[in-house]
Amino acid sequence: MKRWMFVFPWAGLLIGLLILEAGRPAPAFGQGETVRWEKPVRLSDPDQMAWFPDVIANDTGEVIVIWSGGARRGRTSFDVLMLSRFRQGAWSRPVDIQAVPVVGNMSYAVRNSIALDRYGDVLMTFRVPTVLYFSKASIEEATSARAWSPPRRLSGSNVAYYNELGVDPGGRIHVVWSEIRTAPTCEGCADIFYRYSDDEGETWSSPVNLSQSPGHDSLKPHLWIGQGSWLYVTWQESAGLFVGGGKPAGVRLARSPDRGRTWQAPIWITSTVGSPQQAVIGEDGRGALLLIWRIAEGETVYFQRSTDHGETWSAPAPLPGFRARPWTQIPYDDYDIAADSLGRLHFVGVGAVGSEGQMGVWHLMWDGAGWHGPFLVSANRNFPEWTRIAVSEGRRLHLVWFERDPENMYNSDAARYTVWYSTALTDAPPVRRTPMPTRTPTRPPSTPFGTLATPSPTPFILRTVDPALPAGQPRPDSEALHLVGLIGGATLLLSALGGWALRRLS
Repeated sequence: MKRWMFVFPWAGLLIGLLILEAGRPAPAFGQGETVRWEKPVRLSDPDQMAWFPDVIANDTGEVIVIWSGGARRGRTSFDVLMLSRFRQGAWSRPVDIQAVPVVGNMSYAVRNSIALDRYGDVLMTFRVPTVLYFSKASIEEATSARAWSPPRRLSGSNVAYYNELGVDPGGRIHVVWSEIRTAPTCEGCADIFYRYSDDEGETWSSPVNLSQSPGHDSLKPHLWIGQGSWLYVTWQESAGLFVGGGKPAGVRLARSPDRGRTWQAPIWITSTVGSPQQAVIGEDGRGALLLIWRIAEGETVYFQRSTDHGETWSAPAPLPGFRARPWTQIPYDDYDIAADSLGRLHFVGVGAVGSEGQMGVWHLMWDGAGWHGPFLVSANRNFPEWTRIAVSEGRRLHLVWFERDPENMYNSDAARYTVWYSTALTDAPPVRRTPMPTRTPTRPPSTPFGTLATPSPTPFILRTVDPALPAGQPRPDSEALHLVGLIGGATLLLSALGGWALRRLS
């Protein structure tokens, strides 16, 4: 008996060491714990203007960032959509994926959005010069302009601007954007439009005007793909043209209970504490919606919760420890939000923290009951703007933004605006999604530099039957496989020890 008592303590110690090994790589959250963001990396050329980035990341460690920029070829200037990819520990040299010549010294911001589809391929929307297009490419060939499919036109005949792209678990692609519409009550004002595609972007549903707000300018739409079949779109409203001094009027929310087939009448989010603007929405792991917005009249940022799909909301409460930047400084800024595998929501934005009001890029985390943070990502002499966040493996955060140089804060023609990236690892459990089998790629016809292929007409066909497309299934990541190997080895070792002890006892 004494010999068996000698074997089991060593077995317990070995199992304990395995548990410690499995838990060591990820930091733990708790009261007073911090999220440690890595040192920011500049992705863009400091001698070329770069702004309005977006980011995606897959579960194999690849990251793709796109942004609006400018380039020159000889005497010709171009508005370009730039792309850089992180693979095998290094960032690729930025390349121009789409380009259009600047004519008559009239430059345009190539506003853009990016997403991954159910195959793991890269999707993006972008405007060139005032029309919103859709294109896609294999992630393996994303750095080649020739690999991208001929653009499909999404917007109408008026000027499109802000846009956001998303893909639901069933593979349906969703897009929202702002577009100027003809209205004598508000010349130059925009409404929010929506479309979806069930065939990987080949054809799209008829455009739906979600806002329909005569006399108001509707801007900065955010799309959240919720649990079940729910979609949520938020945007900000101003009475009159926003860039023409329109008065902030509040935030609106549109909801679809059936993956975008039908939409409920949008509701207003207003408050007695001020005029809500710059809103972003997310859904936590408990199925509760979280709406975050700032007031235009001050520096307070508020949040509200809803447990009935946005029908009713809690009273606004201040976001703890975080203050908005002055509304008159950069009213064009925006926030973003994403969820990890635990259903915690990660909010990112530019603001001030502490008694000294340190302006910078900050991150806060909502765990379903309270807030953690703020955690500093970056702060320097420049003016950061337009944060965008993505989550990979269920727990790694990827954040991009751009910075204005103080000398040319509002002079984009002479500016040295730069795009930046940082990443952080949370303590959420790793969860990977297995993409569907890769399709046989077909190379689209190449187009000359600086031109857009004329897209085939996209039929305005509303789908009546959804294809039965399986959602991705979780699979263990490298750390989980490492743990499985360790446990397997431990089992063999324990079996050997047990056999040795039996032989000694016999």
